[in-house]
Parts: sequence; structure tokens; C-alpha cells
Amino acid sequence: MRRDKGEPQRILSLSEAALQYARDGWFVFPLFGKAPLKGSNGHRDATTDLEQIQNWWRHYPRANIGLATGSLSGLIVLDIDPRHGGHQSVQILEKRYGTIPETRMSRTVHGGLHRFYQHPRDGKHYPNAIEFEGLPGIDVRGDGGYVVLPPSKLYGRLSYVWGNTQIPIAPAPPWLLETLTREKNRQERTFQEADLTQVAGEKWLQEAVEKAREGNRNQVGFQLACQLRDDGLSQTEAEKIMLSYVDQVGPGKTSYTAKEARASLRSAYRRPPREQARRSH
Repeated sequence: MRRDKGEPQRILSLSEAALQYARDGWFVFPLFGKAPLKGSNGHRDATTDLEQIQNWWRHYPRANIGLATGSLSGLIVLDIDPRHGGHQSVQILEKRYGTIPETRMSRTVHGGLHRFYQHPRDGKHYPNAIEFEGLPGIDVRGDGGYVVLPPSKLYGRLSYVWGNTQIPIAPAPPWLLETLTREKNRQERTFQEADLTQVAGEKWLQEAVEKAREGNRNQVGFQLACQLRDDGLSQTEAEKIMLSYVDQVGPGKTSYTAKEARASLRSAYRRPPREQARRSH
């Protein structure tokens, strides 16, 4: 969110922040935790229409804020997760390409960083990337992706926050754009197929979160992993969704952990996918 250097920082409500982002030309949409609302089209519903945004947050005042990345909002986001070695991977990137350009950043609820860069809007497609250049803990959100914006919260207490609002958003470095272009050309699926897979993953995540209760989180997590496997997601892609599931259902009298989710994932992916006829969605 753009601010003047002398402007005092005030924590906006979710609805106020969503409206301000839209005024800045960022396409936003509501989230339940980190997942799109049930029955929605996820990032495809993102808009800058102030009336629509007011209506969403009037009905869902505690909804988090999703940002549709890519040419739509003019943004590419480097997602760095220290829980999976992201800081070490950044050091490797800097050895390859030099210092990563300083830019606007936000901090995620688990201590990760989102680094925001300008999408060149040059007519080219810059896709999402999981484990960018094979490096753990670094993903890219580009065309067809989304990230969570401040002041969104998880568990009602952990917040996404801006870290340096006085710094402008830098142009995406050429090496990032070139690598994403090569990644697009290497993809085994077409962009349309990959995009549909991502939407399916979001759908199954939403349904799993809604089903999950204190006593069945592990069972529902295993079912989610099986469904992601059946829909053709790679184990790496499925792991990101499973960790999002943990983020949203993990807390309780007893914890449901990332270790348990990964165990379910490994068990599911050892088994062959179910026949297509058994899946009606």
C-alpha cells in the first residue's frame, strides 16, 4: 500500500485496507484464512470495483485480503519461507545474480517475506513457480497466482504486516523474468491446464478446511492429499496446499502439525491415483 513518507502509519481495518489497495490499482478478493471463500472463483473474482469490495466485506467483515498477482495488478511476488530454507536459498540466488533489488516487502504470519516487484506488462506470461530454480523455500507468484495482504490474520491473532512502506516497488529484475520465461517453456502442462489444476487445489482445500474438526483433521488431511494426487498435482505442489491446510486447521486443544500433514502426503502419493470415473468434480 502506497504511503507518503511523512504520513503516520495507522492500522486499517480489513475493509478499509481492501478499498485502499483497490484505489491503488491492486485487484483484491476475500479469503477464508488463506483460501478463497466457498463458492467463489478465487483470484478470478479479484477486482478494483469499490462497490463490490464494500459488499464483500460488509457480508464477511473478518475476511482476509487476497491480491491477484501478475499483469492484472502489475505485480510479481517473491515468496520467501524461512521454515523451508528460504533465507539460505536467497543467498544462493545472490551468488548467481548479485544482490536482489530492494523493494517493498511484507512479513507473513510465519516469519516469511513477500518481496513485491513490478510486472513489466509487456504482453508476456510470467507464471507462478514453486521452488524457484529448484531452491527450497522460494516461490514466485505471477500471472494466475495470488498472495495474502496485510493486515490479514490467521487464527485471529497472527498478522501479515508491511515492513517498509516508504520504499517503492522496484521493477522485476531481468534474471527473474528470464527464468520465469524459461520455466513457462519447460512446463509439461499448458498454462491453461496448470491454472485449472491450481483452481481445483483451492477448491479441495476449502472443502477440507470446512470439514475439519478437532477429532478428524488427520483423516481429512489424508483425504485432501489423495484428491490432490488424483487431480494430477505434483507432490511438491500438493505439499504447499497441505501446509496451507495446517495453517488453517492446526490450532486446537491438540495440535495438527506439518509433520502429520507431510506423512499423509507421502502415504497418499505412494498409492496410484484413483480412476477418473470415480471423480465427479
